[in-house]
Amino acid sequence: MRAIRRTWASALVAGSLLTLLFVPSPAAVAVDEPPVVTGAVFNDPQGTTAEQDAVKNHIIKAIDNTQSGRTLRAALYALTDTGYSDALRRAHDRGVQVRVVLDHTYSTSTAATQLKTTLGTDRTRASWLHVCPKDRACIADVTVDADKNHINHNKFFLFSRVGDPGVAEDVVIQTSANQTPANTSRFWNNAYTSVGNTELYTAYTAYFNDLADENRNADYFRQGTTGGAEKYYFFPQQSGDLIVDVLNNVLCTGNTVVGSASHKTVVRVAAYAFYRADVANRLRALADQDCWIEVVYNETDELAALGNHARIKPYKLRLDNGTPATEGDDLFVHSKYLLVEGNYAGHPDTKWTFTGSHNLDVSSLRENDEALLRVEGAATHDAYRGNFLAMRSVATLTG
Repeated sequence: MRAIRRTWASALVAGSLLTLLFVPSPAAVAVDEPPVVTGAVFNDPQGTTAEQDAVKNHIIKAIDNTQSGRTLRAALYALTDTGYSDALRRAHDRGVQVRVVLDHTYSTSTAATQLKTTLGTDRTRASWLHVCPKDRACIADVTVDADKNHINHNKFFLFSRVGDPGVAEDVVIQTSANQTPANTSRFWNNAYTSVGNTELYTAYTAYFNDLADENRNADYFRQGTTGGAEKYYFFPQQSGDLIVDVLNNVLCTGNTVVGSASHKTVVRVAAYAFYRADVANRLRALADQDCWIEVVYNETDELAALGNHARIKPYKLRLDNGTPATEGDDLFVHSKYLLVEGNYAGHPDTKWTFTGSHNLDVSSLRENDEALLRVEGAATHDAYRGNFLAMRSVATLTG
């Protein structure tokens, strides 16, 4: 399928193409690259095996480069890919302290069972695996409802150090990808890595410990800025809506360099699930104020708000794989991110990225354990924008 294109979009693409065409000279390429660096990684389920596995390979490379005596923590929703579990087991066997919090839903998979056998469940030991209760998140203190599945939906990895001393300390990898084979071969995903931001690493570690301790709180919501470019948000949030608050910080005018061809602020949303009317209505209000809005989604019930507007372009990214024998194994966007290019919080001509495990549905806001990162800066934003445009190019305009 081809996306229906609009003239106004071509000017937005130009900056990305210039960035993608830049190739560093041989002298600028480091001979010995560190095992992980700050920045974004994306997979492509339609690409080569390496492109499909890009996020997975990035995380496993970090695991395999974690040395004996260091600590590795992972908060996961789904673990069925033995590539991940085998890497974690190898780390434990060479003396890494491996600690995993896993949602109950996939806790009996082969990968999870093998990891549990290796690590054990005794949290007085250096390595362990803790499983959240059945039909419950680890933190979100929500009354059990037979019609709902409250979950630990997190997907992050923490490393006290990757590689040799001083190379990559205090590493956070926040991804949208579950640790399953489908998340490489069928789903578009992303991962953002932060290296050396001790405040961010410490905040994530405290959140991880609360997950492991099952420190239940219906309104756990935490947020905080750090010494680096990142700000963190941990859920559930029982009142208000963080994403609406983020959009309330967006101004459509005041830019002189970035944004649309006429320098209006551009907001782009990649959403696996989009079911929050307040968010959709706020996006439409911004479009009424001359912002440009683009959404690439897998599923939504908000097309009434997102469609039929000159400055809102919703694109559905769910592709039939064309193989009758595997009917239902569609390819779709699984990323959950929001990009602001323009005037944000009184800062014109700036670029911002919000990414994590947080879907635009009520469960992610009120009922699940979730994490979201805000990253300030052009390099990260432009990498995500390139990924967004790549997904948009194979999506279908629906409004």
